[in-house]
Amino acid sequence: MRVLLIKPRPTAVQFGLAPFFQTEPLGLEYLASALIAAGHQVRIVDLRFERRPLARILRDYTPRVVGIACLHILDVPATLQLASAIKQHDATVTVAVGGHAVGSYPQALVGCRSIDAICAAEGENTMAALCAAVDLRKPLSGVPSLLLPDGHGGFQPTAEVAPWLDLAEVRIPNRELIQPYQNNYCCLNYMPVWTMETARGCPHRCKFCSVWQFYNGSCRCHSPGNVRADFEATGSHLFIIDDLFWGDPERSRELASALLASPVRKRWILVQSRVDLVSQNADLLRQWRPLARNFDIFFGFESPTREGLRSLQTGADITRTVEAVRVARALGFGVTGNFIIDPDYTEEDFRLLWDFLDAHQLYRVGFTILTPLPGTEYFEQSREKLQVFDWNQYDLHHLLWQPRLPVERFFELYCETWKRTVLNAAGRKKWWKWMAQVEIRQMGRMLRILRRTQHMLDPRAYLAETQIPLTPSPEEAGGPPQAGAPPR
Repeated sequence: MRVLLIKPRPTAVQFGLAPFFQTEPLGLEYLASALIAAGHQVRIVDLRFERRPLARILRDYTPRVVGIACLHILDVPATLQLASAIKQHDATVTVAVGGHAVGSYPQALVGCRSIDAICAAEGENTMAALCAAVDLRKPLSGVPSLLLPDGHGGFQPTAEVAPWLDLAEVRIPNRELIQPYQNNYCCLNYMPVWTMETARGCPHRCKFCSVWQFYNGSCRCHSPGNVRADFEATGSHLFIIDDLFWGDPERSRELASALLASPVRKRWILVQSRVDLVSQNADLLRQWRPLARNFDIFFGFESPTREGLRSLQTGADITRTVEAVRVARALGFGVTGNFIIDPDYTEEDFRLLWDFLDAHQLYRVGFTILTPLPGTEYFEQSREKLQVFDWNQYDLHHLLWQPRLPVERFFELYCETWKRTVLNAAGRKKWWKWMAQVEIRQMGRMLRILRRTQHMLDPRAYLAETQIPLTPSPEEAGGPPQAGAPPR
């Protein structure tokens, strides 16, 4: 049976580091391996880079099942459009939607009559069972961990819930199906980039994160043998997407030994980890360091103060942040990461952040606005103060409720924060320095990405899109015009 797997093109990716992080649809590649092993024909279409119209793809391939990846809430508007277009083309096609966002918050799809099933668990088993049912013309109600239309625009679960997968038995992802798009995948200034995972889940309970809630706090690992095979199958630039790299030090040492036994070395590796893990495991990091010429660590710094970290419930401490940066740099790792800007920030909070960046020379960092993602407890706790329910605004770079500062001033300071990073082409890192780290054939695309991101330094770009009421001028408020207002 023919199965088409689609990675949508989000309708809102104007802000943040999204242009610098366009990675391969790894979940669909794992899914393709499972479906091919079950005897199905599979194609993957990445609409972010696909030039053919969807109607032509559907006409030429004639799939019986189409799976749409909805990993982030930003994918929801595009997913709804795709499902409708597929059904208009051929109403007999079974449309299934899966991924982190809809698994955590299926309510985002309520009212859509073009979706036949939502996969509410890991897709390797769930989607394979769905395809088997379609192929044998059996009802989907017998497939575990699905949400099926209830006839009133909503969705109801099938009776059985599929258990978590044993990742030691999961096949490595099928990357042959995304070869037409491979040169488009990038991370920062590295391209093309391959993506790999060694584990799924995270045991920590940061209030803004939906990962631990989706996986119920579990964390499972792929077998070292499969990780090595995948490591050897990927190219010279590698992003390991585990939410918590080095989370299990003993297992990480075993994995490092397996990879060091391979003749393959990378030009660049990026991993995501926590400051407490890095600050306490210098020997483990030293074991991993030889695997790549350049090895970067992406930290969730989140806040420059102890009070800020406590409010975000990260379980981290600011002294660990400072020590992690020191340890990583001493061992030859590059340091990058992200801070969360709370809408409750005062001008002093911004200045404390700037001082922290300067004190520790943290210029390869990003900044996201605190956003209660649907599917998290924080989203439910924030409902009363949320003023925006347009999913396109949930990109971590829009305000969703009135900040403490006037909206205009908030974005002035937010943009000033971005100007202090290497992203500012007129600042610390000039455009020709970016180009020196990019292959000649990729220079044009890197210049386009860099040019595109410069609007992130302009408060007017954010104000043009905000759905939060702006502070009225004195004239609009009915008061006399102010002359000679002091500079802020």
